[in-house]
Amino acid sequence: QLLDDLKQVTNPQIIFEATGVYSRRLQAFLDMHELRYVMMNPLEAKRKTKDDLHQNKTDKLDAMYLAKMQSEHPQRLAYVQSEEYQELMANNRIYEQASHDLITNKNRLHKAVQLTFPEIEHLMANPRGKNYWSIVLKFPHPNIVLETKEADIIDFLKSLSGIGEKRANDLAQMLIRLAKLACPAVKKSSAHIRGLEMAINNILSAEETCQTALKEMAKLAPKRDLEILKSIPGIAENTALRIISELGDIRRFNNPNQ
Repeated sequence: QLLDDLKQVTNPQIIFEATGVYSRRLQAFLDMHELRYVMMNPLEAKRKTKDDLHQNKTDKLDAMYLAKMQSEHPQRLAYVQSEEYQELMANNRIYEQASHDLITNKNRLHKAVQLTFPEIEHLMANPRGKNYWSIVLKFPHPNIVLETKEADIIDFLKSLSGIGEKRANDLAQMLIRLAKLACPAVKKSSAHIRGLEMAINNILSAEETCQTALKEMAKLAPKRDLEILKSIPGIAENTALRIISELGDIRRFNNPNQ
């Protein structure tokens, strides 16, 4: 219906506010049919229409004031970014959400471990990373360690990435010593164990999501832009990828001030 209406007009001027996910379908529709448009930042639209203060704020009135503004003071047409930039931003937003989930669940895990087996945090110099989380998931309670044969503990540790025979033996000995010293606040059948397991599974999932998003961004990002950003001291590849993903195509700006 919208396309039919637009065909009734010669060189239609289209203007709307960028309202996040709610305006994306309209934007995609206009891009698909190669129709140029003005996409206003809501705050900028409010500032530019402030002279036309209206108390009864409705969608129809907002549309009328936008149309009036475009008629009297034409705004610059939106720069249509390629689909790659849209996918870059989508991946970066996924990365941000997964990073937030990672922090939340790490905090939950730390609290749970304080009840179930706090000594296990001394097993490794840096108690984080896939290997550490896998060990805690396997041995969330000291009683589970003490009920498991040392040989089976060693075999499990050797199955983890980057852990050889000697390292597995040393870690197994340390794990058993810590289990003997432990005085947990809850039993191994406690619901806190399930909460700990849920936190670790969420951490592993979020970590994988972050890595997948970064790989996708690396495929999509313009290589020349990436190299320029990485040449700035303090900006490594991950940061450069996320800058490109969030800023989009900077060629849409006519000058540095913009």
